[in-house]
Amino acid sequence: ASYGVRGQASGAPIELSNLVAAGSNGVVIIGDAADDNAGLSVSGAGDLNGDGLADLIVGAPVASPSGTWSGSTYVVYGKADTNPVDLSEIETNGDTDGFIIEGMTENTFVGHSVSGAGDVNGDGLDDFIVGAYQADPNEPNAGASYVIYGRPDVDGVKDGTAIDLVEVVADNGGFVINGPPAQHKAGYSVSGAGDVNGDGFDDLIVGAPYADPNGSGSGASFVVFGSAAGVTFELADLTAGAADPATGFVINGVSAGDYSGYSVSGAGDVNGDGYDDVIIGAPYAEPKLSLI
Repeated sequence: ASYGVRGQASGAPIELSNLVAAGSNGVVIIGDAADDNAGLSVSGAGDLNGDGLADLIVGAPVASPSGTWSGSTYVVYGKADTNPVDLSEIETNGDTDGFIIEGMTENTFVGHSVSGAGDVNGDGLDDFIVGAYQADPNEPNAGASYVIYGRPDVDGVKDGTAIDLVEVVADNGGFVINGPPAQHKAGYSVSGAGDVNGDGFDDLIVGAPYADPNGSGSGASFVVFGSAAGVTFELADLTAGAADPATGFVINGVSAGDYSGYSVSGAGDVNGDGYDDVIIGAPYAEPKLSLI
C-alpha cells in the first residue's frame, strides 16, 4: 500500500490506519495482487495532465503482468476526495483514477525506481521516469529507464489508457534511456534533476551502481539533458565520450565497491549560481579510511 498524506497546518500526529477508510487526512492506494510490492518506490509526479492537481507514481517492481517480475508502475491522478484507490481497478479498467505502465519482459523489475521528472520536453506538462534495472536493451542487465510524457485531459476527462512501453521505446509518448554495458544495472535509481544546464528543459539523472569506471562496483551516474527531440538515448555514448556534450554527462564513482549511483536525486540550486544541481549516494564508500 501507499499513503497520500495531505498537508496540514497543525503538527498533530497522523495514523495511517485512519486513511484505509476514506478520511480527511489523505488517501490510501491499495496494491493489486499478492507479492507485487506496490509502494517499493513512490514519487510525486507533478501535474501530468494539466488539471491543476499534482499526481502520484507508485512502483510495483515484483508484479508479473508480462512474465515473472516484469514489474508495473501506476500513475494515480490527483483528486479532491479521500476515497481509497485500488490499483487493480486502474489495471483492469483504465479508469479515470490513473493508468498503468506494464513491464514488457520477465525479470526487468519495471518500477524499482520512479520519479517525477519535471517538464523534460517543454510541452507545458510534467513528465516522469521509471527505472528497470535488469532490462536487457543491449546486453544482459544493462538496465533501462523510460521517460514518459504527461498527457492532457480530453474534454475534461482524464486519460486512463495504459502505457505500452513498446511505444515508448519507439519514441512515441516518451523515450527510453538504454543502459551501458552488461550488468551495470542503469535505472537502479532515477530522478528528475531540475534544469542542470540552464536551457529551459528539465533534465534527468540515472544511477548505475554496478558500473565499473574506476574498479568493479565503483558505480556511475548519468545526467541526461531534456530536449524537445525526445529520442532513444544510449548511456554508453556518454561513457565513451561519443555523445554530443550538449546531451548530458557521466559522473564516475571513486573506487571499487563504492556503488556510486545507488541513490540519486535532483538537489535544486545548492550554490545559487542559477543552475540546478544533483546529489549522488555511494553507500559503501570509505572516505574517512582514504584520508588515514
